[in-house]
Amino acid sequence: MSLDISKISIKNALSSCFGRTIDTLNGGDEFLQLLAEKAEEVTVAPEQYLLQEGKNADFVYIPTSGTVMLERTASNGARQVYAFLFTGNILGLSTASIDTYNFSAKALTELTAIKIRRRDLEMYFDHHHDVAKKFHNRTEMVLARMLDHLFVMGQRTAHQRLAHFLLEMEKRLFCHKGQYHLPMSRQDIADYLGMTVSTACRGFTKLKRQGWINISSNSLIAINNHQALDDYIHR
Repeated sequence: MSLDISKISIKNALSSCFGRTIDTLNGGDEFLQLLAEKAEEVTVAPEQYLLQEGKNADFVYIPTSGTVMLERTASNGARQVYAFLFTGNILGLSTASIDTYNFSAKALTELTAIKIRRRDLEMYFDHHHDVAKKFHNRTEMVLARMLDHLFVMGQRTAHQRLAHFLLEMEKRLFCHKGQYHLPMSRQDIADYLGMTVSTACRGFTKLKRQGWINISSNSLIAINNHQALDDYIHR
């Protein structure tokens, strides 16, 4: 098991994860050495799982390309989507002492990720607090985004939630000439926003009819009027 830490995609993912060049942190060189010796890069096909709820939490993953969706299954079999993550996020490392994953991570596009044993990472963090702090700060950012999402879910109508989602995705996805591709399906979006897929589809149609967005295909979105969308969200 070894990882080519010289790859551009891996360097970019680590920079995104830590917010700066990793080798400038105290203990950063040792972290790169740990990855080179103990980690590997894995590839997951679209619609396949990187990790699954209830399985042993033996590994931690850092996506280097692609999009991953976090989901959980309720006791009645219903699915709840609670996050979409991209390059440089961290999966499988919990602050709690748990032995199994409490969510599933599904690839929405072809996904590559750094894979390292959780115990190796935790042992390293015990001795290198600067890198550990950066690592956990990234996890806290994901949790903060989830809390923001819960607030929006409780305060906005279904179509307002969709408008907020589209503005958020524009910020988080690479936007080329005002357009971006949504890697998730309408059903994924509906499950994330707490609505039926028919309600989500009607929402897309409404926002397009108002002239606030343009939909060139099911996945290619353009925001035509940011202010109008923002005003609509905060009515």
